[in-house]
Amino acid sequence: MLSRIQQWFTVLYGVLSGFMVLGLYLVKRRYPPSRRDDFPSIAVCVAARNEEKNLPFLLESLSRQEYPVDRIQFFIVDDSSEDETERIIREWEQKDERFHYVEPDTNSSIASPKKRALDTAIRMADAQWIVTTDADCRPGPRWLLSMANYMGPETVAVVGYSPLHGARNLPGLLLMGESWSSAALAAAGIGLGFPFNCFGRNFAFRRTQFIDLGGYGTDGKVASGDDDLLLQRLSMRTDMRIRFADHPDSFVPSYIDDSHNALNTKARHMSVGLRYAPGWILIGLIGNLLFMGLALLTLLIPFLPSEQRRIKRLWKTKWVLDSFMALSAVNLLGSPWRGVLAMITMTVAPFAFWIIWPRALFMPIQWKGRTFAKGNRAG
Repeated sequence: MLSRIQQWFTVLYGVLSGFMVLGLYLVKRRYPPSRRDDFPSIAVCVAARNEEKNLPFLLESLSRQEYPVDRIQFFIVDDSSEDETERIIREWEQKDERFHYVEPDTNSSIASPKKRALDTAIRMADAQWIVTTDADCRPGPRWLLSMANYMGPETVAVVGYSPLHGARNLPGLLLMGESWSSAALAAAGIGLGFPFNCFGRNFAFRRTQFIDLGGYGTDGKVASGDDDLLLQRLSMRTDMRIRFADHPDSFVPSYIDDSHNALNTKARHMSVGLRYAPGWILIGLIGNLLFMGLALLTLLIPFLPSEQRRIKRLWKTKWVLDSFMALSAVNLLGSPWRGVLAMITMTVAPFAFWIIWPRALFMPIQWKGRTFAKGNRAG
């Protein structure tokens, strides 16, 4: 029995790993940035809830963008904050005309608070491109210039990388590794021509196409997924390209808060997985079955003493394939030490999924002081 499992694990995980390595190679080859002389108009939209600690750093970073001042605006939405968020935004609004204080549209039918906040800002903006980021991010001064190099006339969206910083405990370090590997997966999917995930901390898309698609559509009732689900809709319903921004200037560092709950964060992200396109649901199901099955077999070693050698071989196979994927990702994203963190994260993941998936599917999720029902449904 375990002999057959070993064969299937090697074949299936080998195929998935091979496609990822191929995708990483193709995205690097197909979509290099091109220096442009014209600059599209950009509106940076941020949904902020109780972000008095982070906002001063973000707004300062945005104010230093080396981008034509007449081609850029910043819309900061106060998502029902209970601290000094409004005061901070209004102070910047007074001293820099590019900044705008926004309140969510209370008449909107969108149940998700974050999507409602972003949708309000997007519809107010008069720009060709919308770029989203979060309050805990610190973009460098050439961020938007670099992102603009990927905004070609045939492009509908640009997926950027947002490395995590500031971890002070093991879960935080694992989350940093997971974020790096997620960026690699995002790039590989784009390289293969099947985009499926991105990061709201560093994501750009054409405003016209967003409006034409009906904004967030029926996904507005789900608390999360303002990035992944929108990306998939843009990919499936337009003939335009999705590009991955791999230039270091386009990376947006994001800082983990001391109170960050890594398991809750991952559960929130995974809770929208069942709303993905059917093909990605199938691939995710295979990957999760391989991971969780490996964890289960490992825990059963005391009861299967004669099969210890086969289970160890399964782990060796996984580590070898993970190493190939990590090396390919280093060539695109850099940061070899984050690749090591990703390897550790991928070792822990088979066991962590047994905790995260039940939380994602069946338990309420805490986010920004709000509680969302099982399945991550808002409202």
